[in-house]
Amino acid sequence: MEPVSDTAASVSGTVLVSVVVCTHNREADLERCLEALARLEDGVEVIVVDSASSPPCAPLVERYGGRIDRLRSLREERPGLSRARNRGLEAASSEIVAFVDDDAAPRPDWARRLAAPFHADPEIGCVGGACVPTFPDGERPSWLSDRLLQFAGITRFGSTAREARSSAEWPFGANVAFRAEALRAAGGFAENLGRTGAALLSGEDSAVVEALRRDGWKVWLEPTAIVDHAVHAERCTSWYYWRRLWWAGVTRAQHGDRARRVLPRLLAAAPIRLALYAATRDRVHLYRTAETAGYLARLTGLTGR
Repeated sequence: MEPVSDTAASVSGTVLVSVVVCTHNREADLERCLEALARLEDGVEVIVVDSASSPPCAPLVERYGGRIDRLRSLREERPGLSRARNRGLEAASSEIVAFVDDDAAPRPDWARRLAAPFHADPEIGCVGGACVPTFPDGERPSWLSDRLLQFAGITRFGSTAREARSSAEWPFGANVAFRAEALRAAGGFAENLGRTGAALLSGEDSAVVEALRRDGWKVWLEPTAIVDHAVHAERCTSWYYWRRLWWAGVTRAQHGDRARRVLPRLLAAAPIRLALYAATRDRVHLYRTAETAGYLARLTGLTGR
C-alpha cells in the first residue's frame, strides 16, 4: 500500500475519518465519488481499494492526488466486497473508519456529521448516515416505491438522530462508520458473505453490526450525514429486484443453524405478501416472495453459496 502521490506523505494535520471506497469495474461512479470526496470541508484519509477491476483504476485515482491530500490506492486481486473492505480497514490510520460505496457521493459536511456522534458518546461503535437517491440514467419509475428503494441502498429512517431500534434500521456499507478498534475486535467483515462478481449475496453489514452489539457497542443513526446514492438503470428494472430479494433469501440461509427457524416464517409470509401486493400494488410485497425461493434454493443446494 503506497500513497498515490508524494502529497499524501507530506501533509500534516488531523485526519477526522479514514474513508474506504471499494470499487470494481465502475470507473464513472468512482470518478463521481472522488469528485465529492475532493470537495469535503474536513480533512480525511481516502483509501480506494480496487477489487480486481479490469482495467485497474489506479490511473483514475492518481489524478486526484493533488486534490485529496491523503489518498491511497490499493489493489486486491481476489474479488469480493468483504475482502476489499477488510483490506481498507487494515490500511486505515484514523480512529474512525467510514465506508462509502463507489456509486455514492458524500456531501461537503458529511465527514464531520458522521464523526460527531463518536465524539459525543464513547459507547457508540457504529454510525449510519443517510443515503438519498439520485437517478443519473433517467427518471425514477412510478412503481419504484420508497420501501423498494431500500433494496437499492437507500435509507428511510427519518430525520431524527437516534439509536437504531431494530435490525431493519441497521446501517449498511453505502454510508457507515465504525470505531476502528471495535470493528477490528469484531473480526471485520465476514468474507463468506458480501458480493462477489454478479452474485448479490449480502448480510456482511448486518453480521458485523450484530457482533458490535454483542460486544456492548451502540449503533447510531445520523440523518444529517448524507451521501447521494446513484440508482442506475439496472436498479430501475423488475429483474433487479427479483434477483436482489432472491439473494436476500440465500443470505438468510447462509447464516446456518439460526436460519432453520426462519423457514416457517418465510413460508407463512409468502401468501400474506401476495395479498398485500394485491391490496396496495406496492411491488415490494411481490418481490419479497423471491426471498422465500432463494432461501429454499440455498437450503436444498441449488445455489452454491
